[in-house]
Amino acid sequence: MNFTDIINNRNINNVYSLEIIVKGRDFEIESLSYNSKNISDNSIFFSVTGLKEDGSRYIPDSINKGAKAVISDSDKCSIYKDICKNQNIWLIKAKNIRKLMAEISAAFFGFPAKKLKCVAITGTNGKTTLTYLIKHFLEANGIKCGLIGTIDYYTGITSRSAELTTPDSIEIQMLMSEMVASGLEYCVMETSSIALELDRVHGIEFICGVFTNLTSEHLDIHKNMENYLYAKKILFNNLGGNAVAVSNCDDEYGIRILEDTKSRKIFYSIGKDCDYRVVNERLSLNGTEFDLINENVSYNIKSNLAGRFNIYNITAALSCINELGFDITKSIESLNTFKGVNGRFNTIKLSNEAYAVIDYSHTSDSLKNAILAAKEIIKTDGSKSKVITIFGCGGNKDRTKRPVMGKYAAEYSDYAVVTSDNPRFEEPMDIISEILAGIDSKFKNYEVEENREKAIKKGIEISGKGDIILICGKGHETYQEIKGVKYHFNDREIVDKYKNLKQNT
Repeated sequence: MNFTDIINNRNINNVYSLEIIVKGRDFEIESLSYNSKNISDNSIFFSVTGLKEDGSRYIPDSINKGAKAVISDSDKCSIYKDICKNQNIWLIKAKNIRKLMAEISAAFFGFPAKKLKCVAITGTNGKTTLTYLIKHFLEANGIKCGLIGTIDYYTGITSRSAELTTPDSIEIQMLMSEMVASGLEYCVMETSSIALELDRVHGIEFICGVFTNLTSEHLDIHKNMENYLYAKKILFNNLGGNAVAVSNCDDEYGIRILEDTKSRKIFYSIGKDCDYRVVNERLSLNGTEFDLINENVSYNIKSNLAGRFNIYNITAALSCINELGFDITKSIESLNTFKGVNGRFNTIKLSNEAYAVIDYSHTSDSLKNAILAAKEIIKTDGSKSKVITIFGCGGNKDRTKRPVMGKYAAEYSDYAVVTSDNPRFEEPMDIISEILAGIDSKFKNYEVEENREKAIKKGIEISGKGDIILICGKGHETYQEIKGVKYHFNDREIVDKYKNLKQNT
């Protein structure tokens, strides 16, 4: 594809008000990037004004590395007019550069989203497990499916670790092009609120959108829950009339999020009379069992996924699959081969007959749900065992959730150990102090251990038969990020190291 093919496109010119500051020579596009570090010869560099800095400062670096065109949304880009003119480099100013980047990326990679059927999952909690469940059910129905999410990007050609829940539009289009080349038919994708606001999925026509829940998270960016809701609504507002929108009507935002969608609305619930209704739920550490009612037909569901929140995940996935026209019975049967997702309520039995549970719960609501799930499992088993919660909060992220997580940990756990979790550029004890601020003085059922390994060891030492040690926050992550450096750290490895410890007396 030549660069002038894009510049001469009338639709792009009309929508994005392209201002050609310097007209360079035409070239065949070899790559695209908004990061100057990734620029190579014959590239387009998208100079994007970000939340923290103006991307125009990287224009000279991108030119030195071989960019033949620079597209910017910054008024400052014109100061590089002479550099571009001297080297025959295109310099263009454009409005809505993130949407433009998404459209050019789609064209460069051959519009792969048009050759796939795309399903989007959004919400605060549950997105990752839900994407894996839908992928699993599609494959049980003989459909080849790719995945883009928090843990992995799976394209059929490759499976690689994810860096962002929803990557930038250039990488999304590249991943989808790999899926098409691999002969995949579907793509299931986690779509974060940030990705929706930053137009990373702009132009993708999803056939189904699924909403899990909305709780306090990313308020450092969105500022309040109404803005957060609006960001999530972007997905559903853009669904077409032939698409289907699946939503959790037990969530306080579950109805509102679909109020402006043109698509067919489907709701699921535990207990409420709606399209997909869960009744007779039974919980244990070995999994869940419940009945799912749809159009007066009852299906018995058995799964090795533990916790009430996984009933929601399974129900949402089955609702999606059934509404897309696939065999729900075949999907239900395939649950016995679904092994769960790394770092999502993974259970390890200890030598003292307690259980360590590794979970990614890193928001106030997901922490509360994990603790309540453990309490409910213990109650179902009829034992007097206790729940010991080990958790912290990430640095340089939403600070509003810290005291709330402290409050929930003290109120719902039998005992809690407050520790460190990716402090990044903050001091761990400063973060811990903000967590402790949310704990009512009447609670004495907690302690502070800044060192995460020692905190996990402590939880194991004080546990006994039947106890559940919830180790929350990191899940699948295998590092601790401290002062800009990622050090190897794996909660599961630490549990394995100390799982034979005897209880302190």
